[in-house]
Amino acid sequence: MYTKHFSKGLAVIQTTVTLLLSVLLMIACGGKAPEPHTGTATEDTTVKAAARKGQGREAPMLDRLVSEGKLPPLIERLPESPLVVTPLGEIGTYGGTIRRALTGDIAQVPGVQKSIAELLVGFERPFPKSIEPNLAESYTFEDGGHSVVFKFRKALKWSDGHPLTAEDFEFDLLYIEFNNQITPVVTPMLQGATLEIHDDYTFSYHFPEPQPLFLKKLAHSGDNYLAPAHFMRRYHPEFRDVEQLEAEAEELGVEDWRRYFDVVNNTRDLLVFHRPVLSPYMIIDKSSTRSRFQRNPYYPKVDPVGNQLPYIDYIETQKVESAEIKAAKASTGQVTFSGRQFMTADIPLFKRFEKDNGYSTYIWPRPYGSDVVFQMNLTHPDERLRRVFQDVRFRRALSLAIDRDEINDIVYFGRAVPRQLTVVPSSRYFEPEFARAYADFDPGQARALLDEMGLVDVDGDGVREGTDGRPLNITLEYTLGETPKQQTVELVTAHWVEVGVHVSRKRISGALQSTRATAGLMDMAIWHADRNADILFPIEPFWYVPMHVGQEPLLFSRWARWYLSGGKKGWEPPPKVKQLIEWWEILRRTEDMDERVEMGKRILRSQAENVWSIGVIGLGPHPVVVKDELKNVPRDGYWGWDSRWSWPYYPETWYLQPEESGS
Repeated sequence: MYTKHFSKGLAVIQTTVTLLLSVLLMIACGGKAPEPHTGTATEDTTVKAAARKGQGREAPMLDRLVSEGKLPPLIERLPESPLVVTPLGEIGTYGGTIRRALTGDIAQVPGVQKSIAELLVGFERPFPKSIEPNLAESYTFEDGGHSVVFKFRKALKWSDGHPLTAEDFEFDLLYIEFNNQITPVVTPMLQGATLEIHDDYTFSYHFPEPQPLFLKKLAHSGDNYLAPAHFMRRYHPEFRDVEQLEAEAEELGVEDWRRYFDVVNNTRDLLVFHRPVLSPYMIIDKSSTRSRFQRNPYYPKVDPVGNQLPYIDYIETQKVESAEIKAAKASTGQVTFSGRQFMTADIPLFKRFEKDNGYSTYIWPRPYGSDVVFQMNLTHPDERLRRVFQDVRFRRALSLAIDRDEINDIVYFGRAVPRQLTVVPSSRYFEPEFARAYADFDPGQARALLDEMGLVDVDGDGVREGTDGRPLNITLEYTLGETPKQQTVELVTAHWVEVGVHVSRKRISGALQSTRATAGLMDMAIWHADRNADILFPIEPFWYVPMHVGQEPLLFSRWARWYLSGGKKGWEPPPKVKQLIEWWEILRRTEDMDERVEMGKRILRSQAENVWSIGVIGLGPHPVVVKDELKNVPRDGYWGWDSRWSWPYYPETWYLQPEESGS
């Protein structure tokens, strides 16, 4: 049984499940336990009244525009019931610019705001579990989870001053989600859905099957479920002549009307169309090397005394050539706030220069089940390799061959958690034995399992051949980013050589990995195993259930196609894998929390027994660089996709306070 296997470094899971992240943070903060969070986002009738009377303040740059007649007064820009946000520190002051550096897409702003839009609902802070209202004043499930009714705040406005109405949600569903030229594959939650508008501020989603977890999707990625209809109709063939759109696309150097629509809607191209947003900041300029965001004058949130947020005027991002250059800029005090694209290995560099260059290095654990997860292609087109990968003894053997304690010491300074892939300890689905499954360093048992399979060293070169005597020729293709992938890959493959399994390493681009993983062509791949906290695990169990095809999960691709196509494409899974799908279908449909948790634990128990994916190290320490002048940023936090980076810490309330000279 898998419960017999224990990793030497995993005793901490048994004794400090609830204290684990606090311990890591305490170490990072020099032994001082972090203070609890006190930030809130609530209603306050006094503040509402003050805001309605125009008693709250606004940024001086906006006040000037109002006095010049270029912008309506604050009272006309805020909704009837502004959302009051209490900072984690203190009431801030207006002005200044956050400066950042990024490789790749510099039109993104992760780490400073959650996404391109504020959402109907959000998740509990400081760590995502339960759902709470945001732009929506209320939501109600009806008809056994087949319908959900939203009523959102009156007089909300897009960044161009146009009212937000229910039509913006209808436009997205009908003309984006259900247009197969824009969205070839509809997300499973929206398949067969309809939207009913009750009035400008109230609408309902209706689903053919119960969708009690729909709010989790909205809370995490709800910016994908609405669009400014008044603006985007201009670029959609349902409302414009398609030939005219094609001509405009050609003139701009864009392939066709579909790409043209996407460029306008996602705001990430070099072409800036000033698409309205609901976020604290809106992009105003972008080149190949820099992007610039400016405060949204219609942002609907205020602080406890009625001052409109955000406090900071601008965000500027410089594009750099590599993560190393970005780390160098941060260590020399050239960025205001950043955690994106930093690595655990950067921590000593940042710590060394923080006092000299006016910043602090906060250590926020990554809420990942495993920083690096190894996946074998269980639906490999080559039958010979497929038989090897589908044999549970092979997967167990490779897991047992990994010396996780060594990797923790070398790569993570001993501050992470050696573990098997499973959800994080704070999850209601977590069981300690799931994290211990086949995570013991036991090369002798690994060799015995491989011998039992008939994988032996035929020619005496120290490398095992297949049962037919021919080399296995396994290639691990991988791309870098976010977690210590290169170091982990090198150490793990070296451990595998010690038990006679040679795996060639091939570093590829993210775009190529996406193509090859989606097509199911790779032998092995890696990714960082996010989606292991309670917001995303129930709706996107990528690593455990064949329910998604894409860049990240490689192992189930052809079985996932079968499920997603209703059996029309891909390969029919074996009974054990079909059972995973059945459990997940129950989990995502039931309104009974006890039943939901039971189904989730069955899925995770199957992972523990079958080692569908191989985890190595979880909850790794992540460096976040914060300039001393940036206030209201908490020392303790979590950094990762599950919590949308810094979103739980109210970045709209951060402010800049230059250090006093001569002190």
